Amino acid sequence: MSNEGKTRSRIFPVFFMLIITLVFISVTTVIYTFTKDTIKFQETLRQRRAVLNAAGATVPDEPDQVQELYLERIEEIKDNKGSLLYYAVKGDDPDTIMSYVIVAVGAGLWGEITAAVGFDEDGQSITGIEIIDQNETPGLGGRISEAWFNEQFRGKQPPISSVPEGEPFGSNEVQAITGASYSTAAIMDLVNTTSEVFLSHIKE
Repeated sequence: MSNEGKTRSRIFPVFFMLIITLVFISVTTVIYTFTKDTIKFQETLRQRRAVLNAAGATVPDEPDQVQELYLERIEEIKDNKGSLLYYAVKGDDPDTIMSYVIVAVGAGLWGEITAAVGFDEDGQSITGIEIIDQNETPGLGGRISEAWFNEQFRGKQPPISSVPEGEPFGSNEVQAITGASYSTAAIMDLVNTTSEVFLSHIKE
């Protein structure tokens, strides 16, 4: 084979991979352009559902109704720089605050856990928690998103501790998830820390 032939045989794979890469990048860009608004809407909707549920509100199924209820009942409280501090949840009387919600982030086993944590008007009892995002092990730590686990927190007063799953628990205890002690502890820490942060906001 001539030198020219050898050069062509070496260049062709590089040229071929470059073309394939450009095609895939173009396709990905087009898909992102057409879906980014839908993705953003779904992320916003998921967070608003979580805030309403953590506040103890009855969350409707239809997206339009969720948006309407959120805009009617939720006030976003921000600091003087425009950063979100927490949500104030109005009662049936729009001048009355029923509960408050903080969206908090804590360290899990495999990544960050994002959760909405709600408190009553005095900031003492939990009105609910809702996991927004987590990367825990499916079937183990991933069970922190299950309704039975989250529902245990309603009405509890931090600091909250845990007992083994299936065991009797006290007024400020919840049942841990079997085989997921780290993830359970991560939620305990997130909820208890969020309570301290929220109470400091109230005092301010």
